[in-house]
Amino acid sequence: MKNKFFVIFKKELKDLITVQTLFPLVLIFVLFYFLGNMMPSLISDDTVTIQSEQTDQSGQTSEVEITVSKNSMIGFIDYDKSELSDYIYVNLPTRGITPIIPKSSNPEEAMTELETYNLNGEEIKIQSLIVIPEGLDAKLRAGEYVSIDAYSSIDSFGLTSMIAGASAQTAIGSINSVLTRELFDLYGGDPSIDINYINYPVYSNDYTYLNSKTEKVNATMVLSYVSSQTMFIPIIIMLILMMASQMIAGSIVNEKTDKTLETLMTAPMNRMSVLLAKVLAAAIYAIIYAVVFSISNNNFMGSMAGGDIYPEGFAATLETFGITFNITTLAIVGVQLFLSVLCGLAISLLIGMMIEDIKSLQAYLIPIIFAVMIPYFLSMFLDINTLPLIAKILVYAIPFTHTYTAFTNIFVQNYTLLIFGAIYQAIFVAILLTVAVRIFNSDKLFTLGQIMKKKPGKKNGSFSIGKWRIG
Repeated sequence: MKNKFFVIFKKELKDLITVQTLFPLVLIFVLFYFLGNMMPSLISDDTVTIQSEQTDQSGQTSEVEITVSKNSMIGFIDYDKSELSDYIYVNLPTRGITPIIPKSSNPEEAMTELETYNLNGEEIKIQSLIVIPEGLDAKLRAGEYVSIDAYSSIDSFGLTSMIAGASAQTAIGSINSVLTRELFDLYGGDPSIDINYINYPVYSNDYTYLNSKTEKVNATMVLSYVSSQTMFIPIIIMLILMMASQMIAGSIVNEKTDKTLETLMTAPMNRMSVLLAKVLAAAIYAIIYAVVFSISNNNFMGSMAGGDIYPEGFAATLETFGITFNITTLAIVGVQLFLSVLCGLAISLLIGMMIEDIKSLQAYLIPIIFAVMIPYFLSMFLDINTLPLIAKILVYAIPFTHTYTAFTNIFVQNYTLLIFGAIYQAIFVAILLTVAVRIFNSDKLFTLGQIMKKKPGKKNGSFSIGKWRIG
């Protein structure tokens, strides 16, 4: 009984541990190893050295070099030129914010300048600007609230952009904290002064800068709206690719297993007709699945919105920026989605031709899922265009990446990358389908899986692939 158990156990283990099942595991390990080594450098806080004035205990001022975070920098325009406005500028670094004075005193021109700000010969991007209004000092000393214009720039719609969009609000909070101590010394003994005024003497007028246009709207609200409308797109892509890939690859593998593929190939009909029928059937099913899911998701998001979350005229403001979910936008994204589906189908076709059994098929489909999910997570957290060159090339080499970034490229008017993505996906599909067609029209359709499955020779440990012998 014991020997029989080990015989069965050994047989099952040999069936599971093959080149076909180990290859996906190696690929997954390589992908995670790459991400594990790449992500720390991407999410690390970049720093830069700047010149700063410091005052010692004797009151003497000197310039020293300090290292600050690039993300802590904001533009600072001072129209008041007063004691309190200078006090804000000097004390903001104590709150972790580094104010940078642009050359232009015009907010819109300053935002354009800060997009490619030259700091000690290094080009950096500063996405927030604070404008101190004229009369700030006089109003604060008179016990009046003061509004400060806060500008936020949007260049993508990931999580990092939301953080950058909120940095102007963070700066307003820091200004309140800086002024509280000064106002407490000024009004601390006056019982008529409201404590809320001491804690929050200034409030913000929010402006968003996008596509060289400025509108009086909160940047976080814009980012939240776009994210809410596009957050399910990657899930739709993943589901479509999983369904279509399993169908087309499973169809070929099942026919191989059932020995019906040989009969089908010898039938009096063109092999291309068989291949086209399989691809179209899987694509149509995937499109139906996508349409049903999209309609359901749209109804769900509409019921969640309730119509009262966003202020009146918000949609018109978005149109000024070029953010519209009209037929043209959806058609462009639809084309890239369809190309992504074709990419998945082309890969699945080749996998189906290389696989001889259904157990190995599931293992081989795992890398496709990871190839779908990796650019999704990267695009959700990061602006892919800010990645190092090598990382950017590797990420954009995954054809599904271009579908994830389609909405962002449309809304920030990056049409070059949008067109390049569609062309790259089309070329990727054409190459894989050409290979698949040649295999499908040859005898390799029946022998490729057996060649891939050959085990090392019993005598000398060698194994062969086609006419090549290794070992």
